[in-house]
Amino acid sequence: MRDTASSSRSPKNVPNLRRRGAALIALPAALLMGVTTVPAVSAQSSLGSSFSDGFAPGEPPVRTPVNTTYPDVQGLPAGVSVERVDWLESRHVRVYIESAAMPDKLQKVDILLARDWHANPEKTYPEVWALDGLRARDDESGWTIETNIKQQYADRNVNVILPIGGQSSFYSDWQQPDQGTHYMWETFLTQELVPILDNEFRSNGRRAVVGLSMGGTAAMNLAQRHPYLFDFVGSFSGYLDTTTTGMPEAIAAAQMDAGGFTSTKMWGPAYSQDWIDHDPKLGIEALKDTSVYVSSGSGQDDYGLEDSVAEHPSNLAGVGLEIIARMSTQTFVDYAKRADVPVTARFRPSGTHNWAYWQFELNEAWPQMANALQISAEDRGADCVVGGAIAQATMSGIIGSCVNNEYPVGEEGEGRAQDFRNGTAFWSPDTGAHALYGRILAKYSQLGGATSWLGFPVTGERVTPDGRGRYVHFENGSIYWTAANGAYAIPKDMFTYWGTQGWENSKIGFPVAEGVEIDGGLVQKFENGWLTRSADGKNAVVHGAIGAKYGEIGTADSDLGYPTSDEIPLQGGAFQRFENGNIYWSPATGAHVVLYGAIFDHWGAANWERGEFGYPTTDTTRIPAGGLTQDFQGGTIRELSGVVTDSRN
Repeated sequence: MRDTASSSRSPKNVPNLRRRGAALIALPAALLMGVTTVPAVSAQSSLGSSFSDGFAPGEPPVRTPVNTTYPDVQGLPAGVSVERVDWLESRHVRVYIESAAMPDKLQKVDILLARDWHANPEKTYPEVWALDGLRARDDESGWTIETNIKQQYADRNVNVILPIGGQSSFYSDWQQPDQGTHYMWETFLTQELVPILDNEFRSNGRRAVVGLSMGGTAAMNLAQRHPYLFDFVGSFSGYLDTTTTGMPEAIAAAQMDAGGFTSTKMWGPAYSQDWIDHDPKLGIEALKDTSVYVSSGSGQDDYGLEDSVAEHPSNLAGVGLEIIARMSTQTFVDYAKRADVPVTARFRPSGTHNWAYWQFELNEAWPQMANALQISAEDRGADCVVGGAIAQATMSGIIGSCVNNEYPVGEEGEGRAQDFRNGTAFWSPDTGAHALYGRILAKYSQLGGATSWLGFPVTGERVTPDGRGRYVHFENGSIYWTAANGAYAIPKDMFTYWGTQGWENSKIGFPVAEGVEIDGGLVQKFENGWLTRSADGKNAVVHGAIGAKYGEIGTADSDLGYPTSDEIPLQGGAFQRFENGNIYWSPATGAHVVLYGAIFDHWGAANWERGEFGYPTTDTTRIPAGGLTQDFQGGTIRELSGVVTDSRN
C-alpha cells in the first residue's frame, strides 16, 4: 500500500499544518461544516491521527455480512422501465427510469458514452460511476456542472454513469420517508440500474464507482455491500468513518443543513446497527479483491499558490469539512492496514472541500482505475490523426481535437466519420466533409447518424436569418434547433413545402416535435400549428385557431384525417378542408369540426355559414341513440337513422 503526503500538483513550500490543524480540530465538528453546533470531535494534533479511540470500551462494532452473489437478472425487474432517453450531445444521454424502488418520480441518470460508441456499435464497455455530494441537485449531476469530466473522458473507452439527485441521501436505502420522498438509492442503483446498463447500454460488466464527500462514503459502501459489482472504488474527501463518537451527530447536522433531512430516518438512531452497517472502516474486509483509492486534502487553502488547482479561495466550511474527511479517511486506511487490504492513499499537504480538487483526483485515479477495469492501452486515450477532407472541414478547431481515427459510416459504409472532443465530422463522396456539434449533432446521433433516413450532411451548422435558431441540411431532410424548443428533424419534402410558407418566418414558426407517422402519412408539430404529409404524399399546413382545434382532436388520428387544402378565408372567418370534413372558424364562434355527411349537406343546402344557420358553435357530435347532432349560430341540425331534422333559433 502506498501512503503519500505529496503531489506534483500541490503547492511548494506549504506551511507546517500541525499547529493550524490542531486549532481547527479543536472546534466543534458542525461549526467546521458551517452548520448547527454538535459535540466536538477530538483528535491528536497530527492530521494523520485516527478516530478509532472514540469507540466505547468493549468489543468493536461488527457489520452485518454483505452480499457476495450477483443476482441473475436477465430482463428488468418488475415495475422498472426506461421511459425515454434524451440526447443532450452526441455522446451524452439522459435516461429517465420508472423505478419500482423509488416510484414517486422518474429517476434520471446521465451517461457519457464511450469514445467509440458510434465507431464500434458491437463493442461493450466498462463503466465509471461518479456519485455526487451532499447538495446533489435534481436537474444535473454536480460532476457535469462543476468539473470537466466530459473532456476528461472524451477519449476514453468507458461509459461514465452519473446518477442525478439524492441530496443528503448517501445513496442508501432509508428506513423511513423524509421531505416527501423515501430514498431507496442502493436498491435502485444495484438492482434496477445495473440490468438497464447491462441490457441497453452495452456494459461489459466491469465497473468502477467513485464519489466525493457524501458520494465517497456512498461509493465505499456500495462497493463493500455489493463487491460482486465493482472492480474499483474511489473516495475523494469522503467520510469513511461514520460511527466514531461525534460523527453521526456531524452527519446529522450536515443533512439538516442540506435539505432539512433527518438522519434517524436514514439509518435509525445514531450508533445503531444500520449506522454500523454503513461504516466504511468496518467493511474493509469486503474489499480484498477490489482496487481501492482514497484521497483528501489537509484543509490548507492553497489558492493562488504555485501549482494550485483551486479556482477561488475556500471558506471556513470547506476547510473544516476537509479536515474531517482527512481524519476519517486516515482512520479507514489504518483499518485497511490491520486487515491487510491494499489501499492507495493520497493525502495532499494542502487542499480543501472543493470541486477543483475532486476533478484533479478523478484524473489522478484514472491509471489505477483503468488497470482494475482491464482497459487496454489503446482504450485509455486518444491516438489519432486527422487528414484529407475532414482535416479541411475541422481546421477552425470548432469541434476540438480528434479522439479516434476515421471509421466507415452509411448504409454501405461508403462514407467516413471521425469523432472529436466537441463534435463529429462526416464525409461522403457526394456531400463532402462537414463538422457537426451540439444539439443538432445529438439529434442526428439519436436518429442513427449517417445510417438514418437523413443521410449525410450537406452543410455545416448555419444560423437562421431571424437569428433565433440554427440548422443543418442533410441529403434527405434538415434539422432545426432553437434554444426554446430543441432540435428536430424535418423530411425533405416537408421542408420544401414549409419553405413555400416562409420557413421559420411562416405562420407556424419552428418545429417543436418530431414527426409522427399516422395511417401512412406524417404529422409534425410546429410552434403555431402543424405540417403534414398524407399517405398519397400531399403536404399542407394547419395553423392558428384551426390548427389548435386540429391538435385538440388528435390531428390525422381523428375522424377528420389529413388536410387536403391550406386555410381558406371566408367572409367573417376561415375554413380548411380535410379528408373527412372541414374545420370552420370565426371570431365569435371559435373553431369547430363539421364532418362530411348528412348534417354537412343540410347545412350546405342552407348556404353554409352565409345562411340562416351561420357558423358552427360545436363540433359534429355523436348522440346515444346512434345519430349525430351539431349546433350552429342559428339553430341545431340532427341526423338519426338517416333522417335529418333541424330546429332554428
